[in-house]
Amino acid sequence: MNRKELVVIGAGPAGIEAALTASELGVDVLLVDSFPTAGGQYYKQTPQAFDDHRRKTASQQEGKLLLQMLDASNVQLLTGCLVWGLFEDRDKGGWIAQLALSDEPVQVKADAVIIATGAYDRPFAFPGWTLPGVMTAGAGQILVKTQGVVPGKRILLSGTGPLQIALADQLIRAGVTPVAMLEASTMPLWDVLRHAPAFLGQVNRMVEGVGYGFDIVRSGMRARVGWSVVEARGDGRVEEAVIARLGSDWKMIAGSEEKIEVDTIILGYGLIPNNRLSRMVECEHEYVAIKGGWVPVRDETLQTTRPNVYVIGDAAGVGGAELAHVEGKIAGLAVASRCGHGKQSDFQWRYAKLRPELVRQRRYAKALGELFTPRPGALSLFKEDMIVCRCEEVIYRDILDAIQLGARSVNEVKMIVRAGMGNCQGRICEGLIAQILLSAFSGENIDMQKIGASTVRPPLEPMTLDVLARASKMIEADENQLISIDK
Repeated sequence: MNRKELVVIGAGPAGIEAALTASELGVDVLLVDSFPTAGGQYYKQTPQAFDDHRRKTASQQEGKLLLQMLDASNVQLLTGCLVWGLFEDRDKGGWIAQLALSDEPVQVKADAVIIATGAYDRPFAFPGWTLPGVMTAGAGQILVKTQGVVPGKRILLSGTGPLQIALADQLIRAGVTPVAMLEASTMPLWDVLRHAPAFLGQVNRMVEGVGYGFDIVRSGMRARVGWSVVEARGDGRVEEAVIARLGSDWKMIAGSEEKIEVDTIILGYGLIPNNRLSRMVECEHEYVAIKGGWVPVRDETLQTTRPNVYVIGDAAGVGGAELAHVEGKIAGLAVASRCGHGKQSDFQWRYAKLRPELVRQRRYAKALGELFTPRPGALSLFKEDMIVCRCEEVIYRDILDAIQLGARSVNEVKMIVRAGMGNCQGRICEGLIAQILLSAFSGENIDMQKIGASTVRPPLEPMTLDVLARASKMIEADENQLISIDK
């Protein structure tokens, strides 16, 4: 079995930075990612088959330079590789990562693990949200940014936060001006001014945002603040969107509804940390709404409550690429120090240099979270026959019935109606179910900590029985893996 000092899971901004930092200090590093190429969602490069030689975005250009540094380093990189399980090595210490590479089981032991799995789009449910033509902002960005494909001709953007402004600009540059962009948050002037110091420290982001604004104004695209899509209609696919004004709590203002003819609705209502691996190994987590939901408890070195398990970047709380870079450096330094590749005094000096930037980026992330975190009034859009769990086709009424039967947690709802037991394993419906439970017991002493999250068990991803069976034999025999991963 391969033995590494460090396995980094996720090759986005945080994971690459952690791997490079640790490797430069002499740590033997394996970097694993499920995508065909490194870079993550933020630095996602255009595959050669889709490269039409258009001008690359600033993030793609920055990512290209980072990937060149990765290629020149001693970091061992495995792409197109699924991590389906992470287990404690009780005999020899450390951790065992179970991987699937080209349908071949691979297991790697590591002294330390850094989880940098990023985040995914927050689901936003309303009648008609499962119709073809409704997609998330992340999916829209993949199509436009990396494949040069525009998802529709009459596109409605609806969501909250600055990411959909970037997507609007990308669509405009691709030749399609959205019919409208709806910002659900009302953003009172006082709230914006209160966070002004956090924004003033982000000159590059502000300049980038101004550039997007000029493109949007020149395009003539209509933008509405305090509005959201509340229903999608169509025969077999999206043909019409119903939009409405929202109050400060995101409840729809009756009588404000309007209809818009569209063929595509792109939803950008924020992100949820993808921390299912840290939940699998039972790291302690807490619910922090402005960070995207459940986040691991960490010390100043970004180590979790489990020894030698670190979580960084958006997987530890949505904060953006700049914060991910800083956290990657800190975690890389921490692992190098633990593995004996540097003096503790050197680590403390390096950490002290990174601390001001860490504070600055966390302050900015907190400001965005407080301004753009979805409000509970969005549940008022739910209808009894509306699907909540897409995999198992569980409707809103089913979940209410489970609550009537005594369900008080996400896991109890899951046991009664199977919500969260499909291919996505609750990634889509888990947060929606939690909000339904929180609303149902708003008058009682029940909060998100008590409602909890669903239990995460291996395999983390849908796997073939063949791969799992061969992996099981390897685990029992503790034998050498079937293929070499030597660089």
